[in-house]
Amino acid sequence: MQTVKINNKPYEVPELNFHHSKVMEQMGLPLDGMMSKQYIFTAVSAFVSIVANVPPEIADHLVEQHILGGGNIEDIYKSYVTAINESGFFKKLLHLDEQVEKKTAKKPSTAKTE
Repeated sequence: MQTVKINNKPYEVPELNFHHSKVMEQMGLPLDGMMSKQYIFTAVSAFVSIVANVPPEIADHLVEQHILGGGNIEDIYKSYVTAINESGFFKKLLHLDEQVEKKTAKKPSTAKTE
């Protein structure tokens, strides 16, 4: 089980599922923006709300305290991206499993045979 440290407190990251996708959407994170740094603040806020099991206002306060205490928003975002990539639900929803298969598929050989 993955953990993330937010404001010097470790939290267990649950496997993200359909319910979590609704929470993210309700907090303003569009499906097509889930893996875009364009929505980093929204993604981090929603992710903290999920892992800390708190309402959005408390999640935002935790993130603010984390940053004011010297923490880095990038660390939380990296944990979020890892959680998305490790979620069976999100792999299918965002077609992440297909992208991995395409990358690992062998390319045709360009060597000449005589």
